[in-house]
Formats: sequence, structure tokens, C-alpha cells
Amino acid sequence: MKTMGEHAVVIGASMAGLLAARVLSDAYERVTVVERDELAEGPESRKGVPQGRHGHGLHPMGRRVLDELFPGFVHEVVDEGAPIFRSTTIRGVFGGHALRRADMGEPYLSTSRPFLEGHVRRRVAAIDTISIVDACDVVGPMVSAAGDRITGVRALRRRDGSSEEAIDADLVVDSTGRAGRALRWLDDLGFDRPPEDELHVGVAYATRHVRLPEGALGDDRVVVIGPQPGRMTGMYLAAQEHGWWILTVFGYAGHEPPRDAAGFSEFVAAAAPPDLAPVLERAEPLTDVFTHKLPSNLRRRYEDLRWFPQSFLVFGDAICSFNPIYGQGMTVAALQAVALQRELRRGRIDARRFFRSAARPVGDAWDLATGSDLSLPEVEGPRPAKVRFLNAYVDRVLRLAERDEQAARAFLRVIGMLDRPPALMRPGVAARVAWDAVTGRARSRDPERSAPTRIDDRNDQALANP
Repeated sequence: MKTMGEHAVVIGASMAGLLAARVLSDAYERVTVVERDELAEGPESRKGVPQGRHGHGLHPMGRRVLDELFPGFVHEVVDEGAPIFRSTTIRGVFGGHALRRADMGEPYLSTSRPFLEGHVRRRVAAIDTISIVDACDVVGPMVSAAGDRITGVRALRRRDGSSEEAIDADLVVDSTGRAGRALRWLDDLGFDRPPEDELHVGVAYATRHVRLPEGALGDDRVVVIGPQPGRMTGMYLAAQEHGWWILTVFGYAGHEPPRDAAGFSEFVAAAAPPDLAPVLERAEPLTDVFTHKLPSNLRRRYEDLRWFPQSFLVFGDAICSFNPIYGQGMTVAALQAVALQRELRRGRIDARRFFRSAARPVGDAWDLATGSDLSLPEVEGPRPAKVRFLNAYVDRVLRLAERDEQAARAFLRVIGMLDRPPALMRPGVAARVAWDAVTGRARSRDPERSAPTRIDDRNDQALANP
């Protein structure tokens, strides 16, 4: 790849920031990652990532990207205790539909967020041209005389006697998350803020690590119980490194899991399937219960801006943050890194072009997350005809996927981000869904069969009148 400049600065050593630094190291002579937190040597949770203690999913596409950016990465983390397994060991209930076991064709890597981030940080730090500066605050941008270009950052190390220092850069990347600096910098420089889309969900979740009795779940390595209309709670249970399991339960507004151990156990018993509740009751707690909240899905459409400061990019959750129950954040960050890599290969950075390229994976994940949230009548938000139609169609896919392996595989590949959402409407899947709908109506006319539920009636109407 062509060398594009002497120095790039990435603000934030999150997963997104580390992946951005890795890609930039191919095109810049030096890359500096500036992180506010003091970073531990090992895989420890840190203050700047309060959600890091909770369940995180690295989707198969994210695993694929990490292995491409860091050759041998998956082999390395598996050797150090991370479990990897086929999707047939995932027990999933989505929208009230228990999916048939299906192989999506790619392995699933399951680790805690600190374990995964720690290994990524170690690989990034091993690159000679990358420096990670921790315990350092970015005070503000350095700006060209014309006010149209970011030329570096002003930083202050959080040590006694430290003074503000200037760090010149050919490119600055803001990867400081949802509450990052970019919006304030745009205001100060006289640029417009990006349009925002927001869907309020008020999700709260609670997590603790546990140890399960040997073989308690048979071959299952992940259990996902999603919310459904009338049931605004769910859970995520997954095998992780060193024989630990992570148990995360969640609820939408008004259904918040408590932090005390007794209340947490009661919430788990109510959220878990009846056959799983006794197993979790016997689980050995390994950590305290941790809680976190996220008010909304939030997307900033930087791709819609006509003007943007030169030599400046926004990355990761600073572009879009999703309802965490769908576990999309790290994989979307990995796909943004792929988009950035694609732009670097063009020989120069154009912010608008990067934002447009990143908008595709961001948009796919946004549609999946908000569409799933809007399938719940309890979530308030606009439901245009397109959303109603797609949610009705996806519900049909899920109903079919209860017994049809091809439909289950198609759905798993989409939520694993291996395929884009339109894959659910490919002829092979759409024809099976249509046939299932026809035969389902025939069965409903059989007096010996039970009548469709009220939810089924609503979905049928949406499909008939999009």
C-alpha cells in the first residue's frame, strides 16, 4: 500500500480505535493511539468501557476480519483458552421462535470483551510503527489557519507536573465512542453536525460470570433468548475462556434486572427457559453482578454532510451505537476498518467517501437492530410501511426456521453479518416462506388445528397490505 503520510493519530484504544490503528499502519509511517484510561497489561475491564463486563458477541464476520488483519489471531486466542465452535451448538429463540439447529458455515468464537480486546491490543502494540499512549487526555484539536483542516491534537498526560503538548498529525481519527469529541469539534469549527436517527429502547442489563456443572448444557455453547411481544426480557449465556460462562440478562424500560444477587437470580429464573432455569440456579457465581443501561439506538449520518474538516475521520460507536442485546458493535467496527482499508488503497483519504463506504455495514446493522426493536409493540417509534412489511416477512422466516434448516441457516448468516439482510429474500428462501404461508393457511382451516394467534393475524395483514 502507498505511504500516505508521516503520522496518524487515533483517539481511543477501544476495539474500534485499535482496528483503525492497525489499518492506518499500512499507510502512515507512524501511528499514535491516545487513550484516556490507564491500560493494564492483561485482559482487564477498564473504566472507559463500562459495558465491557457484559456479554459481547463477535459475529463470524468480525472473527473473519480479525484473522485477516492479524494473521493467526484466532489460532492464538483459541490456544490461550477461547472456545470456538460451530453454530449448531447455539440455541436461539428469536421473536418467540426456537430456531432449528443449523450450520452457518463459519465457526463462532466466544470470549469476554476484555480478553478479546487485550489480545487485539497486544497485536497492535507489537507493530513497530504504532505507539499506544495511555493515561492521556486529548484537550482539543489543532486546526489550520483556514479552519478547514485538523492538523493534530493537544494532549495532556495525567501525571503530576505534566504540561499540555502538541501532537502534529496528517490524519486524526476520533474513536472515543458515542459521547465522543467530534460533535463539539464540528461546532467549534463552524461545520454542521450530522443528521441523527434515534430509537429509544431504554435497555438495561445485568451480568455475572458463573461456572456450570460439567456437561450441564450438553453440546450447547451459547443460549440466546430474545424478547418478544408481551415479554420484554431476555438472556445471553455463553461459554468463554478458561471454562467460565457469561450470563447476561436484560429488559426494556420498566423491566430492569436488579444488581443484588438475590434479585438477579430471580430475574434469571424468570427470563430463562423452564429446562434451563434449574441449571442456572446451581451455577457457581464467580463475580459480582454488574449493571449497565443504554437509552437508545443512535446513528449519526456523517455520509449526508456536504462539508467536513479535512484530515479528520470519525469511527466506531461515534458513528453508530446499537441496542447491545444484538452484539453488533465489534463486528461493525471491524467492517468499518475494512472500509477504511479500502479507502487507503485508493491513495488518499476522502472523509465523505469513507463515510459512504462505512454506511453500508452500519446501515445493515442499524436496520437489523431497529427492525427487531420495532417488532415489539411496546417500543415506541415510527413504523412506516417498509418496516411493517419487513418485520412481518422476518417473522415468517423465523416461523419457518423452527423446522426448516435452510431458513434457519439463512437467518443465522444474516445476523452473523456473513450475508446482508436482502439474502433473506433470495428465491430459495422466499419460495419456502411463501409455500409455508400457503400450507399454514390450509392448516388453519382444519378445525382440528389451532387457530392462528393474534400476532400471526397482524403479520398476515402487514404482508397483504404493505
